[in-house]
Amino acid sequence: MFGGGKKVVGLDVGSSSVKAVEVRRTGTKLELVRFGIADVYPGGDRSAAGNADIYQLKTAAIRRALQSGKITAKHSVSAVSGESIIVRYIQLPNMPEADLKNALRWEAEEYIPFSIDEVNLDSVVLGNSTVEGKVDVLLVSARKDLVAEHVQLVRSAELTPIVVDVEGFAFLNCFEVNYQPARQDCICLVNMGADVTNINIYVGNTSRFSRDISVAGNQVTQSIMQKCGVPWMEAERLKRTVGLAPPEREEDTEAGENELISTIRGTVQRITGSDLGDDSPESTASKAIQNVINQLVSEVRRSIQFFEGQSGGTTVQRVVIGGGSSSLKNIAPFLGGELDISCELFDPLRSISVSRDVDSALIDAHRAQLGASIGLALRKVLD
Repeated sequence: MFGGGKKVVGLDVGSSSVKAVEVRRTGTKLELVRFGIADVYPGGDRSAAGNADIYQLKTAAIRRALQSGKITAKHSVSAVSGESIIVRYIQLPNMPEADLKNALRWEAEEYIPFSIDEVNLDSVVLGNSTVEGKVDVLLVSARKDLVAEHVQLVRSAELTPIVVDVEGFAFLNCFEVNYQPARQDCICLVNMGADVTNINIYVGNTSRFSRDISVAGNQVTQSIMQKCGVPWMEAERLKRTVGLAPPEREEDTEAGENELISTIRGTVQRITGSDLGDDSPESTASKAIQNVINQLVSEVRRSIQFFEGQSGGTTVQRVVIGGGSSSLKNIAPFLGGELDISCELFDPLRSISVSRDVDSALIDAHRAQLGASIGLALRKVLD
């Protein structure tokens, strides 16, 4: 373990909640030994915050999460996310690592939509390219102001940040440890949070595609608020209780219904998000949810199509969805049906035991949210 046995907290500072975990390794076994969680907004009600300073709210939430989990670690591994995090997969001539690092600064200007002086750059050589004499390189850039603000936030909670990762890669790290996929597996990972969804395609034991999008859980809540005319907390309740309608089976279709009429009806409902005859809050909320998740499906589909178009014949075999917003009812079968690909819910504790000192009911209630924080904690546990 890093630094001669110093404890490290995996800290996931989300837009709605902060998750903090400690993971311990004993031999080949991994165990979650501490877990704390705290809402960023009072009572989880984003609308109740008013003009409150989000920086102060997050600082207080980090402290509450650490306190509730009885976490005494003073060193943290955390992550940033969002559309200002740029990930590119490029090919460069095979050269010594030191020369490669120097070359990247000049090559990056072609791929990064910001001034090079405004970003932090990092890179990983993925291996030999299909082009002779070249290597595949993963290039990551993050705006310096975003990283600096995040580091200051962590320090304001009296923690020392030792690593700032990218959230999508932390989620991938948790997936890899728990599922140990075969080298030939090609899997699309979807980490659906409150404000951001990370899409990452994993193949050959590494990431080969990554992007962040703004279609996520809070957009679902806002759509319900708008369509139903209800406040934030009622929209959140409807989101949790209504969810998505399960995919229709052919045998469920009413006997004798004209196939053309059924197709037209489905098309109209998809375009307009409306259905005649039911204006209950639950029905309206269901349509609002589906409208946003249809946008998510489109973004995931575009990502898969782009990857497959660049991969030389590699195809995505399945989708694994996690993150707090993956608890939406029927989301896995809905995505699988729309994408025509097998889709399953992610279990961030599939191969990790939980200490008896950790509240099992708390773990059960927030299991879907643990992927990124566990992946962050594993960064140093597995060093």
